Amino acid sequence: MSFAAALVVGAAVLVAAPATARAGDTASRDASKHFQRGVDLYNDGDFRGALVEFKKAYATWPRANVLYDIGQTEYQLLDYAGALKTMERYLAETGASAPHRQEVEATVEVLRTRVGRVLLTTDGGACDVTIDDQPAGTTPLDGPLLVSVGPRKIALACTGDRAMMKRVEVVAGETLRLDLKAPSAPIAAVRAAMNGSSKDTTPQKPGRSYVPAWIVTGVLVAALVGVGSATLVEQSHLASMRNSFPANKADLDHLSSVTTGLAISSDVLGVAALAAAGVSTYLTIKYERGKHVNVGLSARGVQVGGTF
Repeated sequence: MSFAAALVVGAAVLVAAPATARAGDTASRDASKHFQRGVDLYNDGDFRGALVEFKKAYATWPRANVLYDIGQTEYQLLDYAGALKTMERYLAETGASAPHRQEVEATVEVLRTRVGRVLLTTDGGACDVTIDDQPAGTTPLDGPLLVSVGPRKIALACTGDRAMMKRVEVVAGETLRLDLKAPSAPIAAVRAAMNGSSKDTTPQKPGRSYVPAWIVTGVLVAALVGVGSATLVEQSHLASMRNSFPANKADLDHLSSVTTGLAISSDVLGVAALAAAGVSTYLTIKYERGKHVNVGLSARGVQVGGTF
């Protein structure tokens, strides 16, 4: 029998049950409503919603046939550990002639190849254990935890506002030994670290980041003025030497080389000073935009305020 057909049978059992119950049995009627919602959600592919409704139906009016539907839905959600526990419970609460028994027995054999176990030890304190954010018990535990294969997140929330989390790889048929010692750290801090959001959110007072830039600009401008002045002086000397007669060729070549070097240095400093001035101007505008000035009138006259 397919699971869709089994849902119809399960629904019929719950709907028919109130007829055998005492008139006005509110629990059985409510359970039937939750079960039917679960069937609709399951058929629509909303397995998480269906699981909530099936569990509510079972909690409202416990019937073993609903465990079958819960286990099948957990199977669809790849929660192999949860499905195995539910299916084994179904077998324990039904007789040999129960519907789907052979199917469930075969499913259980498959599920046993898709789970592992985690033997968890802690520092002895009482801690709530979660696996993939789902409750799994409170320490000290009676034995190993049944866990679906694959990557899993195991977390502790202990007394004294302490917490611990570890990611593990669970292998089918094996028992993983895990020793977790919850540190003396606030749970909120650990959760922030788990979510990758442990950042310093303290407001930082903006600094005048443009001041060093203007200092560099000033130094470059001063150097440009000095080198430029020296260039003009040497150019004047070179012109005078060329106009004198007779002129010494070696002296002319030397002075010409010095003048050319100074001219090139002056050009480089000019470009650097211009670039520094641009950067300084940008940083100044960016900083000053964070300020504002408020001007208002009062009985005492004009009032000015703002951030500077």
